[in-house]
Amino acid sequence: MTVLNIHGVSKSYTSDRNRVLSNLDFTLEKGEICAFIGESGTGKSTLLKLIAGLESSDSGTIILEGNTVESASKFVGAEDRGIGFVFQDFALFPHMSIKKNVGYGLAKSQDSTARISEVLQMVGLDSYGDRYPHELSGGEQQRVALARALAPNPTLLLLDEPFSNLDTALKAQIRNELFEIIKATGVSCIFVTHDAQDAISLAHKIAVLDQGKVVQMGTPKALFNQPSTPAIARFFGEINIFNEEEFQYFEMELEKADFYGIRPEHIRYSLIPEKNSHAAVIMRETFHGLRRKYRVKLASQMELDLIVDAEVPIEGKEVFITLPSAHLLTFHKKG
Repeated sequence: MTVLNIHGVSKSYTSDRNRVLSNLDFTLEKGEICAFIGESGTGKSTLLKLIAGLESSDSGTIILEGNTVESASKFVGAEDRGIGFVFQDFALFPHMSIKKNVGYGLAKSQDSTARISEVLQMVGLDSYGDRYPHELSGGEQQRVALARALAPNPTLLLLDEPFSNLDTALKAQIRNELFEIIKATGVSCIFVTHDAQDAISLAHKIAVLDQGKVVQMGTPKALFNQPSTPAIARFFGEINIFNEEEFQYFEMELEKADFYGIRPEHIRYSLIPEKNSHAAVIMRETFHGLRRKYRVKLASQMELDLIVDAEVPIEGKEVFITLPSAHLLTFHKKG
């Protein structure tokens, strides 16, 4: 079942009509968790506000569970869309207790006491109802914001940069806890982030935004292994990029392309010459916990990064590298 259908949505703020979002199409199925990623200014947060009804688009159609909530002739306000929203700064009311924060969006006709208790238990804060936001940690405040968003049983849950205000040390733990709760509810969810690791770890599918358009969408595995541009490849991890002329040095048969790429961890190395290997001088080494990264230079003066297991350091100043064709990526210029 399709929960959300966006067709041809555009949005601009400035007088010169420079578009933040441009003719965007997107579909979300029931129970899916989708991440929108991209650099700052690519339109991620604007998209959430349009879906939620906090802002209106310049053109396009937004349909929730088969009902049009925005078109050229119709606009349904945020309070009537049945959408839960977790804001980047959590937006809790400091003068209200946790119970009152969670119950704020519940209709007067609902049995609010029972529902508040239910969602607080769901997020592991059932004994925190009488406290106030300033008495909670950042991770606890976020769970309160999630409980408030889930309390009205929303059709769709939206999260704006949900982990940007959390300490790095606790981020992974809280990230996993938060999405276990979301998955348990079965609610469809869209979150925006600039952190590719968040998207890879949590989303069923990822949409990459650039200049207001979705430039690639797919599963986390597909975007990591088959990025459509060098920029998207870099977004999901370190990668060596080289042009057609540089690639010819390796004397390999591969699809003709404008650029080629290979991730540092996919380069094969040995300490003695092997078939089709190329000698490279180690220029520098950096330690990264479980990994070591080596910057190497080939006879062609081309430089590459090589990542290896930290417990198996490369001894000496020379190494022989091979580029496995199965891990080589090809990129073509647009237009």
